[in-house]
Amino acid sequence: MHIKTLLFFVLALFFSSLNAQEESSKTQLERSVEPKISFESSYISDAKVKDSQGSVSVSKNRIQLNNALFGISYTNWSFFWDNVSRLPFGDGVHQPIKELHSIMLHANLPYHISDDLFLLTSVSVKSTFEKETKDSYGAGFFGFIAYKIDDDNTLNFGAFANYHPVSTLVMPMASYSYRARKKDGLQAVIGFPRTYVGYSLNRDTLVNFGMIFSQAVVKLSDDSTIERSGYLEAQDYLGNVGISYDVSENFKIQGDLLYSIKRDFTIYNADGHAQESYSIDPSFGVNIRLTYTF
Repeated sequence: MHIKTLLFFVLALFFSSLNAQEESSKTQLERSVEPKISFESSYISDAKVKDSQGSVSVSKNRIQLNNALFGISYTNWSFFWDNVSRLPFGDGVHQPIKELHSIMLHANLPYHISDDLFLLTSVSVKSTFEKETKDSYGAGFFGFIAYKIDDDNTLNFGAFANYHPVSTLVMPMASYSYRARKKDGLQAVIGFPRTYVGYSLNRDTLVNFGMIFSQAVVKLSDDSTIERSGYLEAQDYLGNVGISYDVSENFKIQGDLLYSIKRDFTIYNADGHAQESYSIDPSFGVNIRLTYTF
């Protein structure tokens, strides 16, 4: 475990112990504005680039400060390549990519239309890059209307979009929610881009499994061996089986076993024209997430 990860864990445990005996008396408004900080670290094991002997494993670290309305996050990916000379891209000598970075700001705009209808709009701006931030900026949008059938069942309809001058993705969103955010028994969100099923063993312990789709466009460096000053678009389908535990009202730990179901990426040149597309074989991984609410 890295020193920074260990330090964060120790500090979070310390602060959670200070609040372990406090009873919750906060209103919904108070909860929506209270800040929380989370740290997430994951590792996806070595997998071959399809139709080649070259392979790669990936670690990801993410820190986020947010409340229910606003947030800022930083994400770092580190890549570990094997058989570089057998990869279908790069110069066959140097690692094609060592690190990628992403900085994102987002805002959520909730609105209750009626007792049964709820509208949520989320907008974000972000920069995802290898070394230089120039031409790395994009924006995201996510919006849906939730129709509350009863206290346990809700239907959600909407759309999400990731905008980037090189490649923009727009897709519909639809899901069915059952007892979402309840602290006892079964809960589920079935749909796209996220499916999630959880079961509360007690008020502090939740087991869950699911799948999520994600997409991003990355600005490659000016000296990239893949495509100088080019871009890389990645699309991932990631499954998980995990458990989360509320250490206290303020501190939560979550651990997951991961499975990268499908990973595809397309390389673009500096002018934004698609060059080649590749896939990475499925592989397993692990993830840990620590969340502290102030």
